[in-house]
Amino acid sequence: MAELHEVTRREAAQPVMIEGRSMIILYGSETGNAQEIATELSIMARRLHFRTAVDEMDSFKLTDLLAHQLVVFVTSTSGQGELPKNTDKFWRNLRRQKLNSTNCLAKVNFTIFGLGDSSYPKFNWAARKLRVRLLQLAAREFFQPGEGDERHDNGIDSIWVPWFQELQDTLAREYPLPDGLQPIPDDVQLPPRYTLRLATPMDLDRQMRMESEEEARALERKFQATETKSAVQSHIDHPRSREMDLEDMWERNKATFPADFARKSNAWEVQTHRRVDFLDKDNIITDHPQKYLLEPRSENQTFPPDDVLQIPNSLLAQVVRNLRVTPADHWQDVRKISLDILLDRPEDFPSCAAGSTVTIYPKNYPEDAQKLIDMMGWGPDADKPLAWGVAVGTQDSPEQLHVMRPPRLYTKKAPCTLRDLLIHNLDITAIPKRNFLRELAFFTPEENEKERLRQLSSFGPDQEFYDYTSRPRRTILEVLRDFPGVKIPLDRALDMFPFMRGRDFSIANGGSSIRKSEKDYIIRIELLVALVEYKTIFKKPREGLCSRYLKNLPEETHLRLDIKLPRIGKLLNDVHSCRRPLIAIATGTGIAPIRALIQDRARFHNHGPALLFYGCRNEKADYFFQEEWKDTPRLEVFPAFSRDPLSPSDQKALEKYENTSDMVNGAIPGLPGLQYDTGKNYVQLQIRKEAQKIGELMVRYPLVCVCGNSGRMPSSVRDALLDCLVISKIVSSKEEANHWFDNPRNLDFWQETW
Repeated sequence: MAELHEVTRREAAQPVMIEGRSMIILYGSETGNAQEIATELSIMARRLHFRTAVDEMDSFKLTDLLAHQLVVFVTSTSGQGELPKNTDKFWRNLRRQKLNSTNCLAKVNFTIFGLGDSSYPKFNWAARKLRVRLLQLAAREFFQPGEGDERHDNGIDSIWVPWFQELQDTLAREYPLPDGLQPIPDDVQLPPRYTLRLATPMDLDRQMRMESEEEARALERKFQATETKSAVQSHIDHPRSREMDLEDMWERNKATFPADFARKSNAWEVQTHRRVDFLDKDNIITDHPQKYLLEPRSENQTFPPDDVLQIPNSLLAQVVRNLRVTPADHWQDVRKISLDILLDRPEDFPSCAAGSTVTIYPKNYPEDAQKLIDMMGWGPDADKPLAWGVAVGTQDSPEQLHVMRPPRLYTKKAPCTLRDLLIHNLDITAIPKRNFLRELAFFTPEENEKERLRQLSSFGPDQEFYDYTSRPRRTILEVLRDFPGVKIPLDRALDMFPFMRGRDFSIANGGSSIRKSEKDYIIRIELLVALVEYKTIFKKPREGLCSRYLKNLPEETHLRLDIKLPRIGKLLNDVHSCRRPLIAIATGTGIAPIRALIQDRARFHNHGPALLFYGCRNEKADYFFQEEWKDTPRLEVFPAFSRDPLSPSDQKALEKYENTSDMVNGAIPGLPGLQYDTGKNYVQLQIRKEAQKIGELMVRYPLVCVCGNSGRMPSSVRDALLDCLVISKIVSSKEEANHWFDNPRNLDFWQETW
């Protein structure tokens, strides 16, 4: 391994630093696809000797753009034509009114590539909006924009590959290299951006000192936020840490703790229900996954260690309950997870407004980490402390290292080992990207493996890459098992493996169920998680990384959380909005944010009436909160059970809407949206059945909310709502209904689908 390591370092070609030749690639990404394309662009630019930087948009200021020769934006579209969440700050700054007519970006040369899905009505709107705003501020487009489409036969590659190749040709032609300098060939490996090495005693001392200084700064910021320091921390030489206080409070409030007053604490009387998973996908397993495993999985796998990661501005939480809420024989495993968060002070209560999400950071299982350690031959160094750095420099000083921690690498407290990184930080079970396979070819001495890896990772008209990776959902661990000659040097681990992303889940409770009193130090949030479990085309079972983690998450586990407010802001939660009528449509675990909204509205005695249309498969299996709805005032619920036998009224409604002559005789206009739902008891049927009730609320400036799975559901629900406008005679035609529905003077619309 050491010999291969030295060969790799000698063969790595260092891009030449040319004054003024620089490019930044900024991405907006929810799932990592835009980030991967940004990485591909960076590699191409480095081979053309551009000094490059790659980061999410929110990490850059507008003024930073002026310092670079070229800027490339890559963004996906989320929600209904919105930019991803890691662009919010950048996009907000870009839209400031005071920038209008300033030509402040006149020196910026940019191009943009968007990732979208043409099945959505607002296809690639994020990239289009960003491009228009940049042009408004006088930025100059140095290359034509590209718009990738997931629905194309070859997916994003159908547009991305030719766009990428043409951009590469344009850069080589319009920004030529100095005489005598050639682009770095594809078969020569670039140096790593991030490196790992075994830590020296000096490294460890520096890491510990930096962590202590950061903790001191955080404590000082906390003190500055109050008029006076707490008596405890002001007059005790060695105050207890927050974690120690948290442990004590949780211990005191256990049912087994002898102190009676602790069990009577108001904070521990809060009990509620569930939530939504933004990575919720169809589950097609019909029998036990053990049947399909190539190697039987041990029932006693070790759960990841309870190490708390150092995530900035996060909250420390403890798992109170992890309960399956669907029957054991149901096709989908849905979990209700209750979490308690301890506040430093009652006034530190974070906003948990309806529509807020919680970010959970999953972990790999120790067994998977050990498999990778064994395959790569990292065993002797796996548990030794590490230090990290960024390799930069010129050909004159190729070994120059500037020590720097990679952004958004949230580790446990120092010392950190390779095993720690594999468990807590590196996504070793992800489906590999094209660049991962391309880089693997540099780490095997076997010519047949090199050739196969380069063949799989090459751009071409065939679909070998997708046939090998995406279609069978092959993981990184499985790829490495297919190529046993590959031995990745330890110092390349950070550069090779993707970092784990946090997963967002909707908070499923609101109002007094989160906190009964403003004096409480503990808040309770609940999640409703549909676990991602499915079989591949080879009948091999798969579990999502976060699903596997949450499925086995023990009670009393500690973890760090982020709470994010909804983009819709106070629209859902202020007293004036709560007085308005609510028309809510949810499917599956999409009921979670709707439930939080209904509970939030219940805080106000004069809240408006609400209609809830809820779609699931079976009344007995996944009709969540059925009993709770009966006791909720001013709420009417209309469930749709798509796999249960039809009730007589539903059968009658189906016959009515399927028969055109009956519709005409009944003075009901033709409803083209019905063609999608013929014969199905989906929420759309219930919406049309209650067209008159919906019409009565539509003229009262309602709030209309749609939550659940993406795909056909949102557009079909919209069609049904438009039909209600016609049926209730608010408008006379579908075309008029479209204009009426989109007019913000008539209603506010919130959609959260995934």
